[in-house]
Amino acid sequence: MYDPSSPFRRKLPRHRQKKAFAEQRLREAILWCELNPGETVTEVDLVDRFGIGRAAVRVALARLASLGLVQPIPRAGWRVQPMSGALIGQVIAARRLVEPALCEVLVTQEVRARCNQLVAVIEAMGGRETPEALLSSRTYSREVGDILLAHINPLLASFLGDLWDQSDRIIRFFERRNGPRFNTPELRTLLDAIFAQDIPAVRGFCAREIDRLESFVAARLLHDDSELTLPAGSDKPRPVVTAQIIEDGQKTVSPESGTEEGTWKT
Repeated sequence: MYDPSSPFRRKLPRHRQKKAFAEQRLREAILWCELNPGETVTEVDLVDRFGIGRAAVRVALARLASLGLVQPIPRAGWRVQPMSGALIGQVIAARRLVEPALCEVLVTQEVRARCNQLVAVIEAMGGRETPEALLSSRTYSREVGDILLAHINPLLASFLGDLWDQSDRIIRFFERRNGPRFNTPELRTLLDAIFAQDIPAVRGFCAREIDRLESFVAARLLHDDSELTLPAGSDKPRPVVTAQIIEDGQKTVSPESGTEEGTWKT
């Protein structure tokens, strides 16, 4: 029997434990928007804020950069992954491709019992909308999701777990700007479909949930009074490039662009 307190259990070296903790803590800070999207931070900032050693912070940031969650900015620090329409679109598109993998969940009696127990707790909350109830509901919902992920292709499970993390971050980002909350999914419907091995029903549930996220984001954007701006220099007129067909093979200069043009021979 596995005993986590056994003195014979292999333990990570202390320095590796610190690095693993630092990575996990900073990752959670990004996903929970403790570190705001687009915010630039330094290693010293993070050491002071989270009480983690600088060496562990440096290693954690390098790891998070490989995951796309932060980006190094020379002589400035590290920029937290910004929130953008492109990112949201990529997350939604990727979920549409990967989430049907839930059709492959290998259902055991243990999986069935644990999932039903968690869903019963969620249902017992009766749809209460207090922040505490919503947080608990989401925590239990994610636990159900993690149980299901543990019983599909491990590579797909890892990718889908990251996509769910990004989706949660998107939801938290928009909820912090006030407005209606994003309700937890009706997991009983999903579980019934998975337990019955009803593949069309599982696919349909996944598609509806992704559509619901997309609609939530679109609605929040349409009610956002933030100003939209163009990139610097985008107001400059683009040069008009024209091609002149000549027979002598000489290059000509376009009067509109002032640049040398290539030769078109007849």
